[in-house]
Amino acid sequence: MPRARINEMKYHGYERLYLLELKESNSKVWAYGLEHDNYVESGFEIMEKTIEKECDFSIEWVNKIKVASFDDDEIIQGKLGSSHTICNVTISKVIDLDLFEFFSERLGTVVVELENDVDFLEVESKVSFTGNLRVDFI
Repeated sequence: MPRARINEMKYHGYERLYLLELKESNSKVWAYGLEHDNYVESGFEIMEKTIEKECDFSIEWVNKIKVASFDDDEIIQGKLGSSHTICNVTISKVIDLDLFEFFSERLGTVVVELENDVDFLEVESKVSFTGNLRVDFI
């Protein structure tokens, strides 16, 4: 089930940057996407088709993760218009050595894909990492 709606889109070549409005929390986050079959120089037509489209999201490009100590989970997108996301979260499900989930009030359940396998992931572990929020069209 889609958890977000696209409010705005920026584009350059095959790269897309989307401003998502989260359905449950009404907050907004930036996420990236690629459209390999659609190179855009002037994107008015594609922008109109994409705005208001529903989607889901995940986090990828995580290449450094560590066990951390913090009181409250936190998700920060420090740069306006960037999908770069800093996370201090508690793992809710380990899927594989390079894949896990966490839950946050703001984002809901999010799948995180690591660039490398790690062997220290455990349910209820508190971890800190940076990655990029990615749009997943359903």
